Amino acid sequence: MKLRGIVLLAFALTTSAVAASAQTKMPPRKAATPRPKPVAPGVATMKDGVMMKEGKVLVTQMGRTTPLTQEMSLINGTKITPTGTITTPAGVSTQLTEGDIVSLSGRITTSAQKAAQDSLLLVKKEDLKNKGKKKKR
Repeated sequence: MKLRGIVLLAFALTTSAVAASAQTKMPPRKAATPRPKPVAPGVATMKDGVMMKEGKVLVTQMGRTTPLTQEMSLINGTKITPTGTITTPAGVSTQLTEGDIVSLSGRITTSAQKAAQDSLLLVKKEDLKNKGKKKKR
């Protein structure tokens, strides 16, 4: 009988402890706010690389954009002139057009490729927003 009383008492204590802890409220979490990046007003920033903008060849390195004044060689051997002519290590020459970007590693992204990437990203974003709401044809 004593054992039954001890087990019953232990059960009552654990039940009351669980009930008491279940009723305590945790304080609400604070939302994390991302740090804003410092940007000069009215200046569009881009990743490091070379870009043709308003007929000028601009070089961005470590967040600073300056006009290209002399021929520049990239890591992979690609050369870019101040007029926007790109010569690859294989000897193929192309001309930068408005909005074309060349990364510092030598990868060329045309404005048409960038527009296609943006439109695909927009379609994907819209699909995620309206997931499961499409009508079947």
